[in-house]
Amino acid sequence: MRALVTGGTGFVGGALVRALLNRGEQVRVMARAASKTDTLKSWGVEIVRGDILDRASIEAALVDCDTLFHAAALYDLWGLDEAELLRTETEGTRNAMEAALTVGVEKVIYTSTAVAIGEAKGQVAVEDTKHRGYFLSIYEKAKHAAEQVAFSYLDKGLPLVSVNPAAIYGPGDRKPTGRFIVNLLNGWVPALFHGALSLVYIDDAVQGHILAADKGRVGERYILSGTIDTLTELGGLACRLAGRWPPLTVPGPLAAPYAAGGEALSRITRRPPVLSWETYRLAAHGFRADGSKAVDELGLQYIDRQEGLARTINWCWEQGLLRHRPACCKVTS
Repeated sequence: MRALVTGGTGFVGGALVRALLNRGEQVRVMARAASKTDTLKSWGVEIVRGDILDRASIEAALVDCDTLFHAAALYDLWGLDEAELLRTETEGTRNAMEAALTVGVEKVIYTSTAVAIGEAKGQVAVEDTKHRGYFLSIYEKAKHAAEQVAFSYLDKGLPLVSVNPAAIYGPGDRKPTGRFIVNLLNGWVPALFHGALSLVYIDDAVQGHILAADKGRVGERYILSGTIDTLTELGGLACRLAGRWPPLTVPGPLAAPYAAGGEALSRITRRPPVLSWETYRLAAHGFRADGSKAVDELGLQYIDRQEGLARTINWCWEQGLLRHRPACCKVTS
């Protein structure tokens, strides 16, 4: 395989690049001029400069590549500009798909999200679930629109496969899921509630991408979701692993004013809230996604959530993100 990865300087894209290299694949990363690529270069990755909003630069980057992993995205559940996000996701995806069609790659793996499926309250999303018809976040809105753009290229003959990860966590995560774990273990989360959340460990998400390239059927979605937990269950397990008492559990509606107030304060401080309004809406509605199709068709195996959380907590400690050494942290001499 000779692969082009967009978003290769990000959390998921960087882990994907490393895994592809470990398999002996040839990897090229398209990165913006301002992106830091020293680590990628140290791995022996070929770097080309470009932007997903510039179709010509994507076409140039794809020359001699047989596979495109389109993982570039803006991701957060707080502080994103809706117009910029929609433009980046839809136009960037259109440019990437058009470039792949023009160059004639053998396969395109599009990184969507399980959030884009939009299951109704109380429902567990599967690949063909019909969207509920309204959005819980601007991120969901943008990714849903971008996925529609990507799938429209199937009719033009593009060999597209979509992977739809749940909330990704693991070493290297400084986005919403990782921030939740850090805030929780530092004692900055005052309470938990029984909102549902689907999770997938970073290594599993990456393997899902690679297996989709190897075995995925063109035109299909593959949800990558290793577990469905409530925030109370997830937080309780993380606290037990770290040797800390978990916060109190409160009814979901009591968390709404905290989320709204924290978001308002964050607009002033420009620091991420402990619980953003969009995170609250997603968890209170329930984010449930079934990742069994990837197991059955691709052979993906999910890590045990306790092991995944322990590795994540260890990484947080090693990065100096936690105030107290977690009980599960490996002591090295």
